[in-house]
Amino acid sequence: SNNIKNIILLKIMKILITGTNGQVGHALVGVLGKYEVISVNRQQCDLINLDQIEYMIDSYQPDLIINPAAYTNVDSAEDEAELAFRINADAPKLMAKKAREYNIPFIHFSTDFVFDGKKKGSYSEGDFTNPLGVYGASKLAGEEFIQEVGGQAYIFRTSWVYSKIGSNFYSTMMRLSQEKNEIKVVSDQIGVPTSSVFIAAQIQKIIPKLNQAQPGIFHLVPNGNCSWYEFAKEIIVKTNPVFDINKIYPIKAEQYPSKAKRPLNSILENIRIKKAFMLEFEDWQSELKKI
Repeated sequence: SNNIKNIILLKIMKILITGTNGQVGHALVGVLGKYEVISVNRQQCDLINLDQIEYMIDSYQPDLIINPAAYTNVDSAEDEAELAFRINADAPKLMAKKAREYNIPFIHFSTDFVFDGKKKGSYSEGDFTNPLGVYGASKLAGEEFIQEVGGQAYIFRTSWVYSKIGSNFYSTMMRLSQEKNEIKVVSDQIGVPTSSVFIAAQIQKIIPKLNQAQPGIFHLVPNGNCSWYEFAKEIIVKTNPVFDINKIYPIKAEQYPSKAKRPLNSILENIRIKKAFMLEFEDWQSELKKI
């Protein structure tokens, strides 16, 4: 009978999800159908407007808040620091405060960009943070604000997020392989490609186990790692077999000038999350196949 009670409780759990037009928010709405999902996009609640966020949470009184919404344009952030900090730091801080006020869990997403990429090997959750640009700094400020607030806050750092919607590396490579005869891709930045579908599938498994694990920071990425160049080759082989794979050329990051500096190594270590929530992950190639 306890099991039946738990199932009934889970079924009617009310989950507020922000940024549902984005990659991760969209994927979450797709898999959390057994709950009462309150799907909120930027038109309904712009994270710049803190009063709007507070009003929304007070109106819906959810049992769980999930915040995938973020300012994610790494280069534009260099010119729009105030906006990036408002959305990536001030807004999640307020959500964490409201979650604490209502005594409910809060799930927030962060990024590999909190690290400077100078470490040899993979980054664990407790490693020294040192963002190279405004985007990473704004996301780190969000993490720190949330942890200061305390309560049942779970921060999931992820990396190289891609999906079939929006603009991301996956969609860019598919487009370029249709439009161009040759493609140059950075080969000296390494990390872990993470599909929004993978993220949503793991969060779906994590939600019923939230009360079993201590709040804190976790790295949510599949197993393995690669360079952007290796990732590009894998995408194009799977999506456009007629493209000549020898026409994808590796270049150094410095040959591809961009406004913001990016970490050369952003491999996130995922042992902690697997232990805490009893999860088993596949490698990034298997996750790409599913997309």
